[in-house]
Amino acid sequence: MKTLPKVALLAAIAAASSANADMIAMDDETLGATVGQAGLTIQIDEAEISIGAIDYKDGGFISIKDVVLTGGTGAFGGAGDGILNNITMTVDVAGPDTNQDLGTSRRGEAYIEQAALLVGGAVSGNYVDQTISDGDLVISILATDSTNLLQSVDFSLSIGSIGLGDSTQQAGSVTDGTVLLSDLSLNGYLGPVDIIIDGNDGGINMSAYFNAEGKLSLPFASVTTDFSIHNSRGDDVVWLGTQDKGNSMAHAQVNISKAVAANGTEGLAFDIQNLEADIDLENFALGGAGSGAIVGDLYFTDVHMKAKTVVFGH
Repeated sequence: MKTLPKVALLAAIAAASSANADMIAMDDETLGATVGQAGLTIQIDEAEISIGAIDYKDGGFISIKDVVLTGGTGAFGGAGDGILNNITMTVDVAGPDTNQDLGTSRRGEAYIEQAALLVGGAVSGNYVDQTISDGDLVISILATDSTNLLQSVDFSLSIGSIGLGDSTQQAGSVTDGTVLLSDLSLNGYLGPVDIIIDGNDGGINMSAYFNAEGKLSLPFASVTTDFSIHNSRGDDVVWLGTQDKGNSMAHAQVNISKAVAANGTEGLAFDIQNLEADIDLENFALGGAGSGAIVGDLYFTDVHMKAKTVVFGH
C-alpha cells in the first residue's frame, strides 16, 4: 500500500463513492500508516465572507462594493446547499525527504489525473510542476467528501459594483461616477487548490481548478451578459465522468514574488504560469439591463494565457 500515492488513494475513494461502492472504515492508526503524512488538517464546515466596500485611493478612488463569498446553489444544474463547506485544508512544512512528507508536488493535477484513470476523463497537462524543497510550506485544499469530485465544493460570489469616485469622496461611502461593472453574480464549483510558499524567500505559487456560471453588467458600455467558465471543449480539456461544463474545470496558476523593474524600482512579479478555460458569453445584450437588445452569443474555446509582469509604484 505504501507504493500507492496518497492522491491515488483519495481518487480511488472518490471513484468508489460515486459508484455507490461499499467503503471500509479505517482506524486512525491504520490510516496514518497508509498515507504516512504528518502535518495539520483544517476542516471547514461553514464559512461566509462579506465586505461592504474595498476602496483604493490614488488621487480619486476605485471602489468595489458589496462583495459576498459563500456557498452556491444549482450551478450547471448540479447540487448546492448555499453554504461554503465540505473543505479540507492540509498544511505541511517539507523536510529533507519531500516525497515522504508530501507525496507529490503535483497535488491538485495528480488528484484529477488519477481520478480520470478510474472514472473516465482527461487533464490538459498544462500545470507547471513545482520543485518542493526542505522548508517549503505546502497547503492543499480538497473536498472533504468527494462523492462527486468536481461538484463537491459549491461556491457563489457576488459583487454589487466596481466604480470610480473623485477625490472629494470618503473611504467607505464612495459615490460612483463611472460604474465599470455591476450586479456580478456567479455560482460554481471549486476543485483542488494548491498553495506552495518557498522556504528560501522565492515567492508563493498558487494553483486552482474551478468553474462558474453567472451574470454581469458593464454599465459604462451598456452591456449585459450571461457567462460561464469551464474547460470541456477543444484540445485542452479538464473533465471527469462526463465531458460537459459542470464536470470540467478551468485552471489558473500564478507565481507571486519580489522583483526589480527595468528602471530599478522594487515591486511585485506576477508570473501567470497557466490560465486555461472555455468562456461562453450568452444572451449578450446591448442597451443596458432590462431594455437591451440581445445580439447573440459568443464562445471562446481553448483560451490559454501565460504572462510575466512586474507591478511597482510610480
